[in-house]
Amino acid sequence: MKTLVSALALLIGSNIAAMAADLTLKHKLITFYVGEKDGESHMVGVTIAPDGTLGTKDFYDKTDENGKGAGHSTYYFPNGSLVVTYTTTVTGNDTGGHVVGKYQIVSGTGAYQGATGTGGFEGDWGDKSPLKGAGLYNVELDVKTPGS
Repeated sequence: MKTLVSALALLIGSNIAAMAADLTLKHKLITFYVGEKDGESHMVGVTIAPDGTLGTKDFYDKTDENGKGAGHSTYYFPNGSLVVTYTTTVTGNDTGGHVVGKYQIVSGTGAYQGATGTGGFEGDWGDKSPLKGAGLYNVELDVKTPGS
């Protein structure tokens, strides 16, 4: 009986730990264009979580003439970082537009060590954004870390 109780406690404890490793990060992302590098657009950004926590983002992407794009970026948070790749669909013109994107989480550091997962973002940039000259996006990252 003692072994059964110990096994149940271990099973319940490991399930709680696994559930705790699944995390959805939601935040606003404000981005700024800084230039071109190796044929890709280079941008930087600031994230703002609902609790007011700030982070930063550095990213590169390339969009073709049909509005399809791809890129890679790193999110830096106070407790670790996430490296992601993404695809986008862009509508608009040279001065502004709307973007919808899908993330694939490649890796992480700190609290996100070994992270994988998916996510997405949507918002406006340039003269279509309420922050004229900057991008404003809603971002959601569904993070899975080892043990989840």
